[in-house]
Amino acid sequence: MQQISLDRKVSVQPVLQETILFFEVAMPNLNRIQEKILKEDIDSFFFTGKADIYYMTYFSSTNAFVLLTGADKFFITDGRYFEAAREKLKDWNVILLGESNKNHIDHLKEIIRELGGKKVGFQEDKVTVSFFKKLTEDKDQIFIGYEGFLNDIRMIKDEEEISIIKESVKKTDLIFSEIVHRIKYFKTELDVRRGIIDLIFQMRGTGESFPAIVASGNHSAIPHYETSDFEIRWNAPLLIDMGMKYKGYCSDFTRTLFLGKVDSEIQKVYEIVKEAHIAAVDKVKAGVPVKEIDLAARDVIEKYGYGEYFVHSTGHGVGIEIHEAPRISKNSDEILQENTVFTVEPGIYLPGKGGVRLENIVVCRKDGAEVLTTTPLESVLVE
Repeated sequence: MQQISLDRKVSVQPVLQETILFFEVAMPNLNRIQEKILKEDIDSFFFTGKADIYYMTYFSSTNAFVLLTGADKFFITDGRYFEAAREKLKDWNVILLGESNKNHIDHLKEIIRELGGKKVGFQEDKVTVSFFKKLTEDKDQIFIGYEGFLNDIRMIKDEEEISIIKESVKKTDLIFSEIVHRIKYFKTELDVRRGIIDLIFQMRGTGESFPAIVASGNHSAIPHYETSDFEIRWNAPLLIDMGMKYKGYCSDFTRTLFLGKVDSEIQKVYEIVKEAHIAAVDKVKAGVPVKEIDLAARDVIEKYGYGEYFVHSTGHGVGIEIHEAPRISKNSDEILQENTVFTVEPGIYLPGKGGVRLENIVVCRKDGAEVLTTTPLESVLVE
C-alpha cells in the first residue's frame, strides 16, 4: 500500500505546463465510410448524429448535417457556423442552411432531394420521430434507416486517434495525482469535482468527458453516484471516477483512495478488484472473444464470494464519446479487434459500507494490451 502524508505545502498552481502539446489534427479519411455506403447499395447517407459528424469533420457545431455519397461530401450548417466551416473544411462542399430565409427543414429536404439520389440512408437512432416524419414526407425518395451505422468504423482507431487519447489519459493521470495531494483542502465531494474541472482547463482540456463521480464513504457503493455537497469523510474510502475531453476525445479513469484507516473488508475488496483488473487486462488480445475479458474479471470476484456485488460490465469503448463500442460484457458475441480502445473497470460495491472500482484505458494490440493509464493500481492510504 502506498502511503501519502499531506503535511507538505500544496501549490495552488500545479506545474503541469510541460505536458501541454499543441498540434493540428489531420482530417479524417472518409474512404471506409463511402465504401460502406456503396456496399449498402444506397445512393447517399444523411448523418444527423453530433459525434459522428465530428468524427468525419473534426468540426464542432450544435446544428450541422452531413450528406455523403460514394464520391461527394456535403457539410450543411446555418449562418452561425457557415464561415468557420468554409474556412476549415476546404475540401468539403459547405452549404448554408436556411439561405434566402428558407425554412430549415424544407431546405434540408430540398438539398437531399437534389443531391442525395433515390435511396437515402439515415441514422434512425439519431433523429426524433417528429424530425423523421418531416424529413420523409417526399415520397419520390426512399429513406432507409440504420442503427449504429458508424459504430464498427469508429470502434477501430487509427494511430493518430490513439495518440490523442494517450495524451488525454496522460493529462488525466497528472490531474489525479494533483488532486490526491490537495485532498485535505477539499471539504465536500463537489469541492473535489471543482478542483478536477479547474485542472482540466489548466491542462488545455475542453471540459469533462462526463460529470465526475466523487463518492465519499458509503456513497462509493453506488456505481454511478451523483456527486453532491456531502462532506468528505475520513477513515473511509473515496472513489473518484473522472475524465477529460482533449482534442475532441475522451479519457476515463477511476481509483478508490483510503482516507485514513478504513474498514478491513474494504481493504480486502480492494485487493480482489485489483486481481480481477489484472486478470481482465491479461486476456486482452486481438482475436479474443470480448466476453472472455469480462469473465476473467468476474471469475476472480466470484471466487472470493463477491460475485453479486459486481453489478456492471467490465468496460466499454472510449473515443469521441465516453461510451462507444465495444462493450466489454459477458453477454457479448463480438471478437476483439486490433486498435480498439476501451476501459477495464471491475468493481465491488457493498451497500452501506463502501465500494471499490479500478479503471484503466487500454488499447488492444495483436500481441496483447497496451495500458495507457500509468497511475499504479496499488492502494493509496492518505493520512
